[in-house]
Amino acid sequence: MKSTEMTYTEFDSRLFKLHNLVMDPEHFKLLDGTADDLTKWHRSNSPLQLDLKSADLSGRDLSGRDFSRAMLDGVNFSGSNLDDAVFTEARMRYADFSGASMNRAILYRSNCAGANLTDTDLSGASLYRCVLREAVISGANFKAAKIYKVAWPEGYDVSAYG
Repeated sequence: MKSTEMTYTEFDSRLFKLHNLVMDPEHFKLLDGTADDLTKWHRSNSPLQLDLKSADLSGRDLSGRDFSRAMLDGVNFSGSNLDDAVFTEARMRYADFSGASMNRAILYRSNCAGANLTDTDLSGASLYRCVLREAVISGANFKAAKIYKVAWPEGYDVSAYG
């Protein structure tokens, strides 16, 4: 078997699909405003979902933003300030939160399957029915977090993280 054939057969189609997702550029521009501007957009555009799939939001101050019901699959939030952000029913599969600050963030019924939470600070966060299967949570801090009915990655002992 040729090396190109080997690469193709070992290709992970799941990641291919995520990297080819395209966000809505108008929705990306909404993040340049304030948290209140985003809340107003939600009110004016309900039931439209914020579509930021695969966006690079690394290192940004997005504190207090409302990402409820948003499509955030594959988003790069690494090193971002997401303190007090709301992710109610958000889809964040394979998102990168490494090194992000998510103090007091709300993750109710959020799908974070396969997300990277390495060294993420979730102090005081609220996680209710959040899906974290296949997520990487090494070094994540869950100190004082309110956790109820979370689907953890197999074999993780949550008490070891805060």
